[in-house]
Amino acid sequence: MSKEVALIGNPNVGKTSIFNLLTGTRQYVANWPGVTVERKVGISNINGEKYRIVDLPGIYTLSANSEDEKVARDFFINEAPDTVLLIADALNLERTFYLLLQLIEMNLPVVLAINSIDEAEEKNKIVNTEVISKTLNIPVVLTSAKKNIGIDVLKEKIEKLNLNDKEIYYDIEYPEKIKEFIRKVEEIFEKDDNLKAFNKKWLALNIIEFGLDTNLISDDLKSEIGKNFDVEKLQELYINWKFEFITSISETAYLSKGIDWSLRDMLDHVFTHKVLGIFIYILALFMVFSLTFTVSAPLSDLLDMGFVALAEIVGNTIEIDWLSSLLSDGIISGVGGVLVFIPQIFTLFFFMGFLEESGYLPRAAFLVDKLVRKFGLSGRSFMSIILGFGCNVPAIMSTKAVSNKKERIALILSIPFASCSARLPVYILLISAFFSTNAATIMLLVYITSIFLVLISAKIIELFIKDKESIPFTIEMPRFRMPTFRNLLLYTWNRGKHFLEKAGGIILVASILVWALTYFPNTGQDITTSFAAMIGKFFEPLTDHLGWDWRINTGLFFGVAAKEIVVSTYSTLFTGGSSLVVSLRNALSPQSALALIFFVLAYIPCFATLGVIKSETRSNKLIVFTLFYTTIVAYLLANLVYYVSGWIL
Repeated sequence: MSKEVALIGNPNVGKTSIFNLLTGTRQYVANWPGVTVERKVGISNINGEKYRIVDLPGIYTLSANSEDEKVARDFFINEAPDTVLLIADALNLERTFYLLLQLIEMNLPVVLAINSIDEAEEKNKIVNTEVISKTLNIPVVLTSAKKNIGIDVLKEKIEKLNLNDKEIYYDIEYPEKIKEFIRKVEEIFEKDDNLKAFNKKWLALNIIEFGLDTNLISDDLKSEIGKNFDVEKLQELYINWKFEFITSISETAYLSKGIDWSLRDMLDHVFTHKVLGIFIYILALFMVFSLTFTVSAPLSDLLDMGFVALAEIVGNTIEIDWLSSLLSDGIISGVGGVLVFIPQIFTLFFFMGFLEESGYLPRAAFLVDKLVRKFGLSGRSFMSIILGFGCNVPAIMSTKAVSNKKERIALILSIPFASCSARLPVYILLISAFFSTNAATIMLLVYITSIFLVLISAKIIELFIKDKESIPFTIEMPRFRMPTFRNLLLYTWNRGKHFLEKAGGIILVASILVWALTYFPNTGQDITTSFAAMIGKFFEPLTDHLGWDWRINTGLFFGVAAKEIVVSTYSTLFTGGSSLVVSLRNALSPQSALALIFFVLAYIPCFATLGVIKSETRSNKLIVFTLFYTTIVAYLLANLVYYVSGWIL
């Protein structure tokens, strides 16, 4: 059985990078049981021994106030990992010591990895690992995830700790009153058989630190402890001692404290400037979209030619009409119609990964905090919106970090307007067909519109929610870093691979279903009288004035399940010997195409998003509301774009 290593640390200390270096691509993502916090697990091979690496959420304490903290604390209590690998920031060790002491107090076998040592050296900060190691009796390793420094030594320390069977011993000298409390409370705990599995010393310290308002012990034990001890006074004594202890370690943790000002600090002042910073952010997005189209277009065109040729070969080779049509018009055209946009999608994720991994995107949240507050949100909420550009599902889950209930509900119901990556194939298809010379501008306009749709929607929804609580926004800025090419590739693959998975799953099934609806009831003789046409024509009275015929409507109808299906449906419906781009140009005007782009931006979210809205709000009424609300907004937006663009195009 493989050993288990728990990977933990504060946010923005390079924990994910260390995890990637330890596990490579041998990892998978799931959720923690009973919650929607992401669980990432990987396998690391150390001298022939397999170690199971569990990446815990980034936290500052084990107080269990947030869901992330509760997940981490419960993991240590219930699973007792063989090793705890704590990642610290070489430029700010003091911030990690609080969590480190909590882990030590749980009597867990800890290895401290002090990361970003290369950046510390740039500022002439020299870490005194010997003092930290001797004071706390733990192995300490200096690492740089960016430059792959110290990873082999880190593996050696993990292996050595697991080979050493002697009992862990941490010698921390607490104040006399605290020691007396621990000793007497441990005796009280012995009366309860339910606490046999717990570390009694840690449980006593946990009560001092966080009070008697805990679900770890029974009400009878709480009552007994409350009668015999003044927990509030002990808490004050303990907290003061702990911070003094942390300050003492921090003062001796550096042989040289170096300088506090660098090029990164100067860049911070420029990128977070209240006026210049906004323009830089817009310019950065424009460059990303521009590069997405220019870099990937040749490969996308090549794939398109390949799928068209393959469909033609299959169609001419197989003599059974229905099978030939299924394979060429249904599966190859449908699935291939989505796969041709894989180069653009992966390219976009690569450049967006650069912005995120470099530490730039959190600064965008800081920049817009004042703006979004006018809409009843905060910069914290804007981070969820940015996450929604990848996928609405984790974006809605991330709203757990929003403490204001009113803001959270409004945000959950508005995030479906955040332009998720599943909509990208539709945008890319229509922009390539009609607006290729202004592709980056149109894409930027779509994303800016998406942001304002979320903000305006949240403001409107908040008007109907009674809650006036206002919580200040605080965010810790990760330092600017040059992302490693390896991390960018992993980022791109982890976010883009679901398109390939969908191609072999829901898109394949949808392509077969759409083909069947176009082929029957007249065995493909007249597509205009097929079941698919009946569905699309039902909505034509509402879309005729926008220039959308039944084929456009049918694609939108099936796109409710997943937005990529819009493209696969069009690939099946727009047949006739021409490429999909040429067929669309014959069916739509630029004015109609632009309206269609913005309708897709706003209309009904996919089934997975509806499901997570249900799980987060526990309300069926809000699901029905979302269905009607997003459809009405999308329809009004499409009409507005159609008529306004009529004056411009």
